[in-house]
Amino acid sequence: MKTEKKVVIFLSLLLIALVSFGIYVISTKQTTNPNEYIYNDFRVFKNPAIGYTVVAYLEEQPYHLQLRYDPKNVTDIPIDSRIRSSIMFKEAVFFTIDPDFNSIPVLGASELATILGRRLGIYDKRVFGAITKESENATEPSGNLIVDCDNVTQKSNIVRLQLGPETKVFLENNGCIIVQGTNEWEIVRASDRLIYHILEVIKD
Repeated sequence: MKTEKKVVIFLSLLLIALVSFGIYVISTKQTTNPNEYIYNDFRVFKNPAIGYTVVAYLEEQPYHLQLRYDPKNVTDIPIDSRIRSSIMFKEAVFFTIDPDFNSIPVLGASELATILGRRLGIYDKRVFGAITKESENATEPSGNLIVDCDNVTQKSNIVRLQLGPETKVFLENNGCIIVQGTNEWEIVRASDRLIYHILEVIKD
């Protein structure tokens, strides 16, 4: 009888050990997966189709946001911490770029417009695309909105995507928001930095 009791205890302990080991292996695999991680309570995972997917929640409603860069790859970009409140305070946002840029910076403007605009319903801002001037090669008016930093108003933000000597996101004296990159892809990276700032994925 005592032998049977010892066998039962031994088997019970062995079962507990095996279950514990299994849980450890699963959790280790999840935490060491280089293509998925948690960043400030936001789930981030690699998306082969575009770059990265960030799962954000608004009142328990999940939103899968498609971005080119993940948070860890943009934390080195300086940003003015006042920008989020400036965007939240106003009802409209104009995204404006040089008309002679290639199509790459447009990706950054599109990502920003998707996050802030009414299609997803996260921030429900009125968003508009614009150019800073007519193209130097234009022979007639393009029909596009012409908007630049001097068009900032009490109700409308201007976000200008531009090239510059440093990749950063900053405010001009009149409140115009500048998304600047040293090349076209750096403009997109700076755009994603601004998105993570707005979503508060990165705490600034």
